[in-house]
Formats: sequence, C-alpha cells, structure tokens
Amino acid sequence: MIRSIDASGKSKMNTLNYNKQLLIAGIIFTLHNIEESIGFTHFVYPQNLNFPLHSQLVGTMIPAIILITIIAWGVLFWAYRQRNDIIKRNILTVLVVAFLFNAIFPHIAGAIILQRYVPAVISSVLLNLPYSIWMLPKIIRLHSSEKSFFVVAAIGMLIVLLLVIFVLIISNFLFQ
Repeated sequence: MIRSIDASGKSKMNTLNYNKQLLIAGIIFTLHNIEESIGFTHFVYPQNLNFPLHSQLVGTMIPAIILITIIAWGVLFWAYRQRNDIIKRNILTVLVVAFLFNAIFPHIAGAIILQRYVPAVISSVLLNLPYSIWMLPKIIRLHSSEKSFFVVAAIGMLIVLLLVIFVLIISNFLFQ
C-alpha cells in the first residue's frame, strides 16, 4: 500500500491491488498479442495507400510480437516480486498508457483509415481501451501529482517505443 494525496490535500491509502492488476494487464496484453499474431497471418496491406510506414511482413512481425510478449511477462514477473509498490505503480502506469495509445493509434485508427479489420483491433476495442479508461483515473490518483504521472508515463513510453523499435529491427534481421 502507498499513500496518495486526494484533491483536498488529504492523505489516503491506496486500495489498488498491484499484483492483481499486473496479472490482469499481462493477460490482456497476451490476448491482444495473440489476436495480433493471428490477424497478421491473414492481413494483406493495401498496396494503393501511400503511408510513410508500411506494415511488417508476417515472417518478421509474429516473432517480434512473441518476443515483446516474453519481455513484458519478464518485466511483470520482476515487478510482481518487488516489495516497493512505487515500482509496481510505475510499471502499471506505463502499461495502462501504452494500452491506451496502442489501442487508438495503430489499431483503431488503422481500422478507420483502411475501413476494414486490422490485426488486434477487436482486443483493442474490447480489452485494451476499456481497461485503460477504467484504470487511468485510478493510476493518476496514485501519483503524488499529475506531473509525476506524466513524467513516469513519458519516460516509460519512450522506453517502450525504443524497445519495440529494437525488437522490430532484430526481428527483421533474424527472420526476413
């Protein structure tokens, strides 16, 4: 349990079970990545669209998704074993923000732009987005200030983005 400050400036105890939420986030992430892997085996990128970033090939994307899922579970397991709730809170903060951005930008926006199914849009709409919207206010309240939340979220998202780029490069190198 950690103390957080409410809007009136009074201290309150956190009642969020971090270990439970880390497990739920891991399950949601895994289900999302399973749908994404299955979706990529059937996804054909429309050739008539000129996007600056093109979808990865199935042969490189699926190993990247698997590797990212394994890394995520490694981080979740490490966080689960920590006694310091601030570490668990920060990992959960990054996951919730990553779920929100990941649901909106590549998946939901992709489905709207392409006007058809894109890999992992179903889990984005049914799991990632609702979980993020439900957890975000709780997570923000657990931080000592909104600034603290945004600093953790920004640094965490930068690390996640760099990790994803690194994994995609490695996957392209090994599996292309």
